[in-house]
Amino acid sequence: MVITPFKPTKFQPTRWTLLFLLLSAMMILMGGAAIAPALPLISAAFPDTPDSLISLIVTLPSLAIAISGIFIGALSDKIGKMKILVASVAIFTIAGCSGYFLTSIHALLLSRIILGIGIAGITCTTSSLIPCYYEGPTRAKVLGYQAAAMGFGVLILEMSGGLLAGISWHAAFLIYLIGVVILAGVLLSMKEPVLPKIEKNTVEANEEFPLSLLLLTYITLFMGSMLFYLMPTKFPYFIANLDAARILGENTALISGLFLGIMGCAASIIGIFYGRLVWRFNQYTILAIIFICFGIGYCSLGLATSLPVVAFSVICIGLGNGILMPTILTWIATITPKQFLGRASGGFSVALNIGQFASSLVVVPVIAIAATTSTMFLAFGSLAFVIALPYLLAMMKERHTLPQGVVRKMESDL
Repeated sequence: MVITPFKPTKFQPTRWTLLFLLLSAMMILMGGAAIAPALPLISAAFPDTPDSLISLIVTLPSLAIAISGIFIGALSDKIGKMKILVASVAIFTIAGCSGYFLTSIHALLLSRIILGIGIAGITCTTSSLIPCYYEGPTRAKVLGYQAAAMGFGVLILEMSGGLLAGISWHAAFLIYLIGVVILAGVLLSMKEPVLPKIEKNTVEANEEFPLSLLLLTYITLFMGSMLFYLMPTKFPYFIANLDAARILGENTALISGLFLGIMGCAASIIGIFYGRLVWRFNQYTILAIIFICFGIGYCSLGLATSLPVVAFSVICIGLGNGILMPTILTWIATITPKQFLGRASGGFSVALNIGQFASSLVVVPVIAIAATTSTMFLAFGSLAFVIALPYLLAMMKERHTLPQGVVRKMESDL
């Protein structure tokens, strides 16, 4: 098959398009965990339910995304990304807010599965629309902005969830009403991009789905996601048992939301500057930095007895996660032809969310051995350093870098 040259879409993305792409991206990472600060209160409301089942409220959407992501991504390539995005934001809003009315733990868990399907559609479409709308250095900057939006989403959603949890655990689910605003903006500011057409019955070309290359990106994302998602699932319990966190009383949900928000701020700040980082360091250097940040953050958290140390820890973890997402998305966009971006983004959402769901499973035997949340954080911090080693070795072996003249030109374009 031969692919005709890509013709720019007639639709030119505006600032409003970028804004609502980024607002949609806010829901990718923390949509399932927006009510994490309320987990201890939900545990108290259902005293006969084990904490491992309660934690599924955060991680079950990830499983639903992992199961449905590939299919939704492929469907978006066939019927259009905008149709999937609009439907997904609507599902996200309805399923998310339903927790305000539900009183059964089983009904609550079912609503989280439906929420996950909505997040899967948002993940696939926003991650593939950005490479369709933007090219070159602009695309790198926008992917950095997307990571910043995800981090800002942590700040807004987690702190708002913590504030609402102070009213009741039911009220924490009202944070999903943000989907109403985003749905309106998506309908008004975005259109379906025009993609290259594939001519049939012609000579075979090299434009094929790069599965073997994508597998490495997915494995890297899986490991990073597994490490990061310890925060929304276990950090609230860590804070609840930390004496220094009781500065506002026994209800530590707001303190938990505040520190998760600080983590989001760190991710946002590094995301804003990602467009410059990507041209200064090679890919393996960036990946090594990511897991070193995770290692420092979790080991510091495991040793923390004061709030300043906790703040340092969450900043390190936020920096690592803020670099992770745009690095993987840039990697995928670079190696994937545009007509396969929906499917590749589906794989992205699967790897991201299998990692998130796996974090809740892996932590069970680890914390059984470690006995405390602090020791568990130390164990996973050590694991992060081990994961960084292959990327450090690859970084040292990397010999092909961009000429300085090219780098300076790219930096001037940025």
